Amino acid sequence: APPRQDKMSAPGQAFAEAVKLGEAASTKEEAVQAALECPCIEGLKSSSCGTGFVEALSCFMRADETERGAKCAGEFVALHACMVTHAGEFTEFTNELIENEKKEGYAKAASGAA
Repeated sequence: APPRQDKMSAPGQAFAEAVKLGEAASTKEEAVQAALECPCIEGLKSSSCGTGFVEALSCFMRADETERGAKCAGEFVALHACMVTHAGEFTEFTNELIENEKKEGYAKAASGAA
């Protein structure tokens, strides 16, 4: 069976899709606007962590590609903490984050902010 297309089923994929849309823009502000207008992230924007999500995505789009991880770490750690607090809304995403933490060691960064 094909995967279900829930609004919240693959936030990582939705984020990547929004970033891809933004990267086609000619200026950083247009990139932020294009990314935030992507229908793929409506579910995330309207969630309990919508503000944090918008801040993290906006930071990511404004940062130079080489600085994105370091420059926006605070926003992403705050977003992660919000998603953990509202875990019921983000079951699929939380599972995705846990997988990424295992692979890339994000847990250390997130646990320092808790």
